Amino acid sequence: MALSRDPSCLGNSKDMAVRQLNSLWKRLSRDSEYLSLYTDFLREYEDLGHLERVVESSEPPTQYYIPHHGVLRPDKLTTKLRVVFNASSPTTTGISLNVILMKGDVIEDVFQTISHFRRHKFAFTTDIQKMYRQILIDLDQQDLQRIVWKTGPNAEVSAYRLKTVTYGMSNAPFLAIRTLQQLAEDELITFSSGI
Repeated sequence: MALSRDPSCLGNSKDMAVRQLNSLWKRLSRDSEYLSLYTDFLREYEDLGHLERVVESSEPPTQYYIPHHGVLRPDKLTTKLRVVFNASSPTTTGISLNVILMKGDVIEDVFQTISHFRRHKFAFTTDIQKMYRQILIDLDQQDLQRIVWKTGPNAEVSAYRLKTVTYGMSNAPFLAIRTLQQLAEDELITFSSGI
């Protein structure tokens, strides 16, 4: 992730994340379906290797804890719960992670895409499942994407590290599209007829 400022400008974010987690647990305790969906979401995140529990005893010099909450969407068939990661939550210095992330340019040229799409007799579209989560973040920057979680309202709080591009980060769209462009360029010789 490209940063516009040194991440040492970030203050404490863990206390706010823990407060929001405790508030979240009040709702989770009242709604068993919400609790089940939320727990399943985090378990899947960890099972896919997109999240790992932080086990080291010492804290890194720079870290950012992203508060999270869920939005229930009962009308949706596939994703009834969307977990929202709020990287715009300010730290004790008033600065959030989204403030120091370089967002990147808009690199999707809609006119060019439509023009290219219409050149051929047949075309197809696709959807990349969990697109952002297919892109790993550099190990040295993963501590800027921490979350807190606990298994019950009175359980001990544990720290976790998000290892992939995270929905809710201001640079996520740029990173995803730029990664696809780089993959297309890297594989041009192997798959030249498809590009």
